[in-house]
Parts: sequence; structure tokens; C-alpha cells
Amino acid sequence: MHDGITAPVEPQKTTRMKKNEWLFIFIFLFGIISLFFYQTIFSGKVPIPADILVSDFQPWRSTSYLGYGEGGVPNKAQYPDVIRQMYPWKTLVVEALRQGKLPLWNPYNFSGAPLLANFQSAALYPLGALYLWLSQIDAWTLLIILQPFLATLFTYIYSRKIGMQYQGALLAALSFGFSGFMAVWLEYNTIGHVILWLPLMLFCIEHLREKPQVSSLGLLTFAHAASLLAGHPQVYGYTLVFTLIYTGFRAKRTMWTYIGGCTALGIGISGIQLLPGIELIMHAARSPHDATNLFTKILIQPLQLLSLPFPNFFGNPATRTYWPTDTFVGKVTTIGLVPLFFSLSAFRRKDTITKWFTGATAITLLLITAHPITAVLYRIPVPIFTSSSPTLMSFLFAFSFAMMCGLGLDYWMSDTHSIKKLVRRTLEVIGLFVFLVIFTKLPVIPELTIHAPIAIRALFYGAIISAATLSLFWIAIALPKWRAHAIIILLVVHTLDLFIFFNRFNPFAERSLVFPDHPIITYLKSQAPDRYWGYGTANIAANFASQYHLFSPEGYDPLYPKSYGQFLYSYKTGKPLAAFDNTTRSDAAIVSGFGDGGLSDIHKQKVLNALSVRYILDRVENGSDEGVYPPNIFRKVYSYEDWIVYENTRAQPRASLNTGKVTISAYAPEHITLRTESSSAGTLVLTDTYYPGWLAWVDTTPTPIYPTEEQLKKLEVPAGTHTVTIKYHPKSATYGALLSIMSLSATIILLVIIRQKRNEN
Repeated sequence: MHDGITAPVEPQKTTRMKKNEWLFIFIFLFGIISLFFYQTIFSGKVPIPADILVSDFQPWRSTSYLGYGEGGVPNKAQYPDVIRQMYPWKTLVVEALRQGKLPLWNPYNFSGAPLLANFQSAALYPLGALYLWLSQIDAWTLLIILQPFLATLFTYIYSRKIGMQYQGALLAALSFGFSGFMAVWLEYNTIGHVILWLPLMLFCIEHLREKPQVSSLGLLTFAHAASLLAGHPQVYGYTLVFTLIYTGFRAKRTMWTYIGGCTALGIGISGIQLLPGIELIMHAARSPHDATNLFTKILIQPLQLLSLPFPNFFGNPATRTYWPTDTFVGKVTTIGLVPLFFSLSAFRRKDTITKWFTGATAITLLLITAHPITAVLYRIPVPIFTSSSPTLMSFLFAFSFAMMCGLGLDYWMSDTHSIKKLVRRTLEVIGLFVFLVIFTKLPVIPELTIHAPIAIRALFYGAIISAATLSLFWIAIALPKWRAHAIIILLVVHTLDLFIFFNRFNPFAERSLVFPDHPIITYLKSQAPDRYWGYGTANIAANFASQYHLFSPEGYDPLYPKSYGQFLYSYKTGKPLAAFDNTTRSDAAIVSGFGDGGLSDIHKQKVLNALSVRYILDRVENGSDEGVYPPNIFRKVYSYEDWIVYENTRAQPRASLNTGKVTISAYAPEHITLRTESSSAGTLVLTDTYYPGWLAWVDTTPTPIYPTEEQLKKLEVPAGTHTVTIKYHPKSATYGALLSIMSLSATIILLVIIRQKRNEN
């Protein structure tokens, strides 16, 4: 962290990249990607936590894989939501798109729930077109790789556009593209795709500061649409606010209309995703965070800012050493240790772009940390903050700080240096490490003292990186002709530092572990569309049903119909629907614990029967007996090793007619056909979740659908023989599609008009 003699800095000038520089950056990035994804490129492993699937989740954990004992496959215990949510949803999306259908509905979880509308399915993300050409796991892998690749590329070209030399641009690009935030969210395959478009948006805005170019307007519109369609609206909301403020700070007023118009059109193009998503939010069980919990557990505590220079100071969950009681991924702010040595140089710059990123770094850091201001701020019920984690805006801090450090390196390269000040800075760094070592051992914070060895290891590693950095500083200052070479070596050190963190956290698994077949799964598939449920240790995580096209009454999703959660809650507790308090936030589940009366519990039987749960899974170790499974209700129908499947003989059929009989002729996610026969008019009940947008016809006559007491579908059917057609055709998707078409058409017309005006001039 070196001080130099303050020198005036000229206003930033744009830099145009030449062809050989484009070639260089692509070759460079290919080399970087080969390093970070060496397990994929050289060993064929895939970036998905399939190792935790077969180690921690039933039915696979009771089976041996890769020569390991049951549940013994080594794993890093990271990204459980990827296999519980992201990948199964993507399976349904890909299947529908390949059939030329819009993936509107998921019939397999929550007894049916919206799919397109849940945002994180990212059904219409433009880069998701790769799923149409490649196998799902290959497309998944390529999209994982594209996150740091494109983030680094876009940051580099933006940095060059605002006048940085290539050294500073590389530092900024690597620091953001492979930042701690990108690394710990990488395998979700959504958030990284939202944030990678940010530097491209800023690049386009910088171009538009000069004149309204068709290419820049088109790219800016596309970037906004792609970012919003990538799967996380809250993170896009932060991006939107950031780019709008940046526009006001950087662009001429004459360009505000163009930039604002492109932003609005990009949002409009995503209308087919956005409007159904808003509808689901209005009907969802999602509740705001408790203000106290948000402040004490979710926001970054002041001491945790030590993770900025030393990301493993409090341990790492992938090595089972992270000891705080909050979540590691929510507290990661690191961009590597090397860039911090150039951060002070940025404060000596006088140009507006450096002031912008210095201010943005400070403000975002304030917003993601716990202090008196945020204690008051986050008690204000603003959904963008309280419905999810405010620390998700850490990517804005990472980007702004990376740019600030890149600008600092740019200044440092041309600054005047002295050995005397370098000696002072070296002693300051040594003193800082000595202080931190002593601090961790003092009984100031008992928990930190207990875990001091973890912190000491992180400091020791940081000391090695710092020593390498300072050594290269000595070479650069003592031998000015070697300065550029020393910085290149320093960038290599930085890359290795980022790689070590990336590799420690992210799992890569054998392809054979990605949702392998299992006899229990095979049996349940043969019994579809009857639903199943697992008792005790035989419980199968809910959303795995989506992956295998099984039918489960449970589900796990940040957004799911509130009415369905109310129904499960009322049966579980015996309380009225209105007592449902949303405390689960993401889960709708039938309690599966021991000592609760087992399947003899009347409340549990009622909910299982009402939801057509015909098959109950159990294992011998649960101690199943007639007290748990009354023989007049449950009978054994299948067994495999220590697994047992019981049939619930009192389960309601998936479709029933109180005055006659009904058969299911066809059952597809958004289209169900039934045949009814009755001597008098009656009520047809389909044990699927009631939700706005479902329409019904008896023969060709439109017929309204109503919710039952259990929040399932019912409709009136006249006497005789009829064909009943039920379709999911939500108005929100129709209006959203119209908005998308209109916005896309308006974009094309706007670009054509601008091009014609340019040609005329």
C-alpha cells in the first residue's frame, strides 16, 4: 500500500482497443479459464454439487458410489439449493422449450406451482439457448464458465473505454470477474448472469456520452433484458439503480432520454417473465426478514470486514472451519489481497470517474454492513431490502472497489515513488499483521480467541501474498525499467490468490453423480401421477420430484402460492388458515419427525389423503410397525434393501366426481383432459393447487374453477358423459408476451430510425 508524490491527473480519455489487443484478451481469458476450470477441461468433472447429492440426500446416501461407502463420497457441503432448486427447475424448462412450449407450470411440487413466474427458473434467459443445442449438463457447465469469462471481458473493455491502461484494466477485470462474490454464487448459475451485464451497460453508456450509436443502444437494451431474465430480480434492481445514478453522473442530459429509453425497453422485453413473476409475488408466501435478524445475522458485522483482505479469517464452510452462526456466502466481500495495495493511490486522483467509484465503494459498503444507519434504514419496509438479503448488493461493492483499485494501479504506474516511503509502507504492513495476530489471541472477543488458529492461518497466507506484493514493489521502484514486468508478475500472483479461494470453495463432481437412477425412484415413476411422501429418514427432498417427474405435495421455493402454505399449516397445527404466519418463507412441507404419532396421527392422515398421497416411503431403521402404519389403512407394496413403500388406501384419487366417475385421459403440465360420466350434475375435484390462470371447459363450454377448502381445484359438471379440458393460460403471461413483443418492436423501430438519421447526416 504505497504512497507517492501527489501529481495532477488529467481527465480520463477513452481508449479504443485494437485488433491485436482483442486477440490478446481472448487468449489471456482462455488461459485463465483453463486454470480455474482445470477439473472440467482436463478431468471431465462438472461444476455442480452432485457429490453432496449422493452423500447427504436420500435415497442416494443409503447407496454406495464411486467405491465409497454409503454416504461416503467426499464433498464440500456447498450449494445444496443448486440440486434442490436450480437444476431440477432447469430440467423442466429445457424439456418444455425443446418441445416448443412455454414452461408455465410445474405440476410436480407443491401439488402444482408456477414455473416461469418463479424468476429463478430463468426460463427465457437469452444465453439459455445453449440448452437447445447441448445436453443439459454440458450447457449448464458452459453457462457456469461464461459467468466469470464475460464478467472479466466486459469489465476489461469498459476499463479501457474510460481510459485505463491495460495493467489497471486487467487488475479491475480479474478482481471483479473472479471476485469472492462471483466465486461463492457461481454454481447457482443465476446471480452471476445477472451481474455480468453491469460493466457492459456502463460501457454502452460511455459510448452514448459521445453520440447515439445504434450498436450501443441495441447492446444496452439487450443487456438490461438479459440481466432481468437471468433469474434474480432483486439483484437486477440493484443493477438498475446503479446504472441510472451512473447515467445521471456521467452522461450528458441530451443522452438521458436515449439511455432511459433503452433501459425501459430492456425491462419491457422481459415482460413475459416479469408480469407473471409480479403476479406470483402478490400471491406468494414469502415474508419480509425480521428487522433484528436482518441486522444481527444478515448484514456484515464490523469485525467481519476483516474478510475483505483475509476471506478465510473466520474459516471456510467448504473445509468445515467457518465458525460464525451466519452464512459465509452472504459475508464475502473479497476481491483479492493484491488490489488493496493500490486502493490508496485512487484517493489521489482528481478525475470524476475515480470520484464516482470511490463514492460508490463507500456507499455500498455502508449499505451492506451493520451500524446505526442501517439499523434504522432496514426497519423501513422497502421490499427490495427486506424481502431478501441486502448483502446481495455486495457485487456492487466488489465491482466499484475493483474499478477503484484498477484506477489506483493506473495512477501508481505513472506516479513518482521513493524508497523511503516504500520502507515506511512495508513497516506499516508488517505492523498491521503483528497487531492482528496479537488481537486474535487477546480475550477481547472470546469466540475469536477460541478459533484463533483459523484466523492465524488466514493471516499467515495473507502475509505470504503481501510479502510477494511488496517484493515486486521493491523491484518496480528500484528498477523502473522492470516496472511493467513486475506488475505483470503481480497480476499472476493476484490470479493465483483468486484461484486458491475459488478452488477451495467450488465443488466439481463426476458426471455419473448428477441425479443417478435409483430403484426407489424407478418404482415411484411407475406409479405416477399418484403422489408420494417420505417419513423420517426416508424423506426425499421435495424438489427432486421435478427432476424425475414424480409428484410430491411438498416444495421448496422462495416464491410459492401462499394459499397452499396456509392449507398445509392449518392441517399441521389444527389452526385456521388465517393463522399462517409465513415463518417457513421457502418451504411447504408435511412434518416428518419421530414421536409425532407416525401415520396414525389423524391430522397427518387427513392432509395425505386430501392431496392424493398414495405412496408412503419408510426405512427399517425408523422402527416401522403397526402403531405407525395402521394395517387397515396402509399396506406394503414394494421394498428395496432397507426401504419400504406403503400404499395409503384412503388417499383421494387425483380426480373425483361426487355423482359419478371420472378418468384422466391426458395429464401434461399446463393441459389436463378428463372424461366424466354421471347421472346427475356434480362437483369435480382435481387435487392440484388452485391458482389464478387455470381455465376449464366442459366439452366446449367455458366453466369457472373454484378453490376447495384445501385450496385445490373444483368445478361443476352437468349430468351425462363429457370431456373436461383444464388449461393453464394466465392473463399475466399473455399481457407479458404482448409487452415483450411491443417493446422488442419498438426497439427495432427506434434503432432503424436512428440508423437512417445517421445515414442522412
